[in-house]
Amino acid sequence: MNKTRGRPRAGSDDGRDRLLEAARELFSAHGYNGATVRMIAGRAGCDPALVSYHFGSKKLLFARAMALSLGPSSVLEEAIDGDPEGVPERLAALVIRAWETPEVQGTLTQLVATGMQHPEVLHAFREYLEREIVGPLVEYFGGSAAARERATATITIIIGLIFGRYVIGVEPLRSERPDRLLALLTPSLEAISPPGQRTRRRPVNRSVGGRGT
Repeated sequence: MNKTRGRPRAGSDDGRDRLLEAARELFSAHGYNGATVRMIAGRAGCDPALVSYHFGSKKLLFARAMALSLGPSSVLEEAIDGDPEGVPERLAALVIRAWETPEVQGTLTQLVATGMQHPEVLHAFREYLEREIVGPLVEYFGGSAAARERATATITIIIGLIFGRYVIGVEPLRSERPDRLLALLTPSLEAISPPGQRTRRRPVNRSVGGRGT
């Protein structure tokens, strides 16, 4: 029996990144049920057994691929890179700009719909957010218990915006212009920031793109 089946050969490309990219493309095109493990592995040029080796299951691969498509960690990295006083406004603008794109909205809808059928998907995505978003935010805010509270409050506000506007479609949130959303969201995020990062209110940057601009 070949004991190395499903494992990358020493010194070879392990295929993980190619599987993620192929999964992102095929899940977006065919949905969770339509994109099979064999299809994904074929697109990536990998042995199908590598899906289990790298991700554990198709469900966990789906959650990780959706995280790649949504890109929350890259949004956070860009937001906290620079003047600390500008972080709340940058974070608000980047979130709105990213989520106004039809591709990202479609990915979110697919993630939620699949998660309703397969709770493991949402569990895996939640673990990803806790590791890649909440953890870095706690560290950025200082690593204390108060920092965790600030990080939790920040995520709560952003998730409320995303689900209220893009999933449920609550009015008037659904129809609000992006620049108006930015003006509403920024003060809430500023209020959560550590006292040393708070400044007097400034006019917010209106160039967030999306509908109504």
